[in-house]
Order: sequence, then structure tokens, then C-alpha cells
Amino acid sequence: MRHVYYNQRNAQIGFGEATVATGGALAPVTLIIDGAIALLPVLIPWIRNAFKHPARDANNLINALKPKLINIDPRERLGLVLAAANKISYDARDVMAEKLFLWYKTNYPNDYKSLLVEDKEFYNNFLANQINSYPNGNNFWADSKSSMFTNSEVNYNATPIKTITNLFQPSGSNTLGISPIFLLAIVGGGIFLFTRKKRK
Repeated sequence: MRHVYYNQRNAQIGFGEATVATGGALAPVTLIIDGAIALLPVLIPWIRNAFKHPARDANNLINALKPKLINIDPRERLGLVLAAANKISYDARDVMAEKLFLWYKTNYPNDYKSLLVEDKEFYNNFLANQINSYPNGNNFWADSKSSMFTNSEVNYNATPIKTITNLFQPSGSNTLGISPIFLLAIVGGGIFLFTRKKRK
């Protein structure tokens, strides 16, 4: 069974029009992905008949997509990567992890500086869901984990409150390996020491 992690209600919004559709505000990442899904058949027309041969078709899709990712906005690039991943067959998840996600993370190492925190969290959660939903094989899990944004990358342009909140996430953003209870103790201890010094 295929798992879909985007909102299909806005699938008719054209690529690059999501910001206009939201009155000039920064669009949620789901709208960016919806626009990319609508655009994929225009960028890669043969995609409608793809995936009779999962691994070969996945490689062909990824190779056709790569030139389209150059010189575009990082959010649109992320949207196209996630939209393409959604089209890849269950039987080619390992190809998706290595040739699409790991390739993207390696070739666009500075995108995290422009992406919203929510964009990076969505991307990481997509990969975490893939790992939890599909069995391992051909380094699928390892490649998926290596493709994720690190905790410092996720929090690069986060507000201080958002950064602290991210540390308590059970998956995705919290890559420090610290338990939420231990983190609560650290934060609580810091607040206690801060207030104590103020009283003196």
C-alpha cells in the first residue's frame, strides 16, 4: 500500500503559484509539493506511463528531474524532490533513497539555509515515515537517515523557542539522541539557576 504524505485538495495549483494563492505569504510546504506534483507531468511527460519497471523507471525519472532542479528556488526544489519521491514505486524505495534523496542532500548542501524550519521538518518526517513503513534492503534505511537534515540544519533559521521545541520532538528533528525527560531536566535546571542568580 502506498503512503501519501501531502494534501491533495490543492493539487491544481500551478507550480510557483502557491505564494500568490496564499495572498503573498510564504506558502506551506504542502502547497509547494502540490504545485510540484501538478507540474511533474509537464516537466517529464512520459511519467504518466512510468513504473512498469520500478527500478529502471525510478532511475529514469530521477535522471530527468535533476536538470530541472538547477537554478530554482530551494523551496521549489524541495517540492519537486518530494513530488518525484511520491511517484516512485514501492519496489524502488532503495533507488529513491540513494539516487534521489541522498543525491539531493549531497548536491544541494546549502539549501537548508533558505528553507523554512517547517520545510525541513516535513522532509525529515517524510523520510522517517518511509523508514517506518517499508522494510530495509540495499541500504534503504541508512541512505534515508543520511539524507535527513541534521538538528543544527533544521534549527539554522529557527526562533529560540522553536529550537527548544524541536529538541523535544520524538523523531525527525531531535537527532541528538537525548531523551525528552533528560532535556526537560536540563531546561528546568537552567531556569532554576537563572532565577536564583537574579534573586541574589
